Amino acid sequence: MPKRPSAPPASPAGSRTTRSGWLSGEPLSRRTHLVLGLALPMLLTLVNTVRLSGFTIDDAFISFRYADNLARGAGLVYNLGERVEGYTNFLWTVLLSIGALLGARPEITAKVLGTLAACASLVPVYLLAERLRPMRWAPCLATWLCASSFPFTGYAVFGLETPLFVLLVLSATELFFREHEREEGLPWSGLLFALATLTRPEAPLLLLLLYIWQGGSPLHRKSLVRVLLFAAPVLVHLAFRRFYYGAFVPNTLAAKTGNFTQQLAGGSDYLKRYVAHAGPLLWLGIGAIAIAIVRRRRDGIAIGAIAFTWGLYVVLVGGDWMPFFRFLAPAEPFAFVLVDVAARAILERRERAAVLAVSAFAAIMVIHRARSWNEAKKFIFEKEKVFWDDVPGRTAEWIVKHDKPGPVVIADIGYVGYRTGLPIVDMLGLLSPEIAKLPGGYTNKTGEGFMDAVFAKDPRYFVIISSTADCKSPGPPSSRAALADGRLQSGFRLAETIRIGTGGAWCIFEKKDAPK
Repeated sequence: MPKRPSAPPASPAGSRTTRSGWLSGEPLSRRTHLVLGLALPMLLTLVNTVRLSGFTIDDAFISFRYADNLARGAGLVYNLGERVEGYTNFLWTVLLSIGALLGARPEITAKVLGTLAACASLVPVYLLAERLRPMRWAPCLATWLCASSFPFTGYAVFGLETPLFVLLVLSATELFFREHEREEGLPWSGLLFALATLTRPEAPLLLLLLYIWQGGSPLHRKSLVRVLLFAAPVLVHLAFRRFYYGAFVPNTLAAKTGNFTQQLAGGSDYLKRYVAHAGPLLWLGIGAIAIAIVRRRRDGIAIGAIAFTWGLYVVLVGGDWMPFFRFLAPAEPFAFVLVDVAARAILERRERAAVLAVSAFAAIMVIHRARSWNEAKKFIFEKEKVFWDDVPGRTAEWIVKHDKPGPVVIADIGYVGYRTGLPIVDMLGLLSPEIAKLPGGYTNKTGEGFMDAVFAKDPRYFVIISSTADCKSPGPPSSRAALADGRLQSGFRLAETIRIGTGGAWCIFEKKDAPK
């Protein structure tokens, strides 16, 4: 039997690699790579998403209400008659509305679509990893890292657009690289990036990074066609947004920004906590970037630039309030591809010390990731789910049973707004341009004009968050501003106290009825 090269290509799909042959350096067959590196991680992704499917994040109910209203013919609005773009996931919301038209509840549609998107995302992850380093002796690791990631699997079923966005940007990136290598065919990656932009507004940043680092003339015919395929749907959507909502950007942009110092501090802490959560395996990605630079692999440098730039973007915008790093879920697969490349590069040298070191490190990481994932699941179901099912749930039920329709002033608008169906006055400004434009950062736009904007909606209810059960110690800035306003004190009465198990309460103030 002739001696095989040290790094041969993978065996044909129909051939088999024996255990002894593999130990002696033979590559795994194509079929084995697909089973170990794609099919089994896909199965793990499915299992993990099912295990987490019982929880829905509160913000998802905002999109659910928009989708329901659209399906019922009321328009793409939250409050009937008020055209405010209080969402940032147009395509996702439209897909949910199609499901509603077919009789499916948005909660179910979101979880089914999210699970399918997460599983499908492993295909471009596998292809990107294979592109940077062909599959030979060691199977793909990036897909396993995705399948064992809590942000990747959790936010697949928590109700938001994250899994669809991840699928679209990964598929568009992988397709962009393939298009760069051939002359024939339309550059459909432009259309995929357009769909990603309609899902979340950050997608153009990734397309720009690919153009910067992949090289080639932007005036080349294929590049111009790609830009056209990208720009046409995006410009149509911008025209719709301007006509329908009266603005070129979502109202949420103004509501969630306004204090750069606050954003920078919050974003830096957000990224720091994610690095601690992910563990030291991320540092292997630096090795892959170094390999790409030395070998002048523009595709590897581009993937590294995407992962790094996305992290920087998250720092600049301040992260978000949701648990377990939703904002970093789109960057994770790109980072995991880099980790995969570095790890397989070491393993496939087949030097005993290197293989033992990587194997020991991998064993530690498996234990770390399994423990981290299970701890996150425990936190979600024992704390987050218990709170959101209990406190907003009881608040919504009281308002529904009270049966006195009228606008509800509240900060956490998701489930309460979806369950009651009543007009909502959002104290954080997502649904209120008058509040969103006020000075201050997110949750802190409570200065001059804040309460005037709230009372202009003629509310019937105020939901105030208090750190004590007597409703006299408001916590968030919006609750403090409301409770300090004389109009609340004179015109409303404390109607119900929804106590929180750990202390504090959601306090429902109702407008005093006019004397008969």
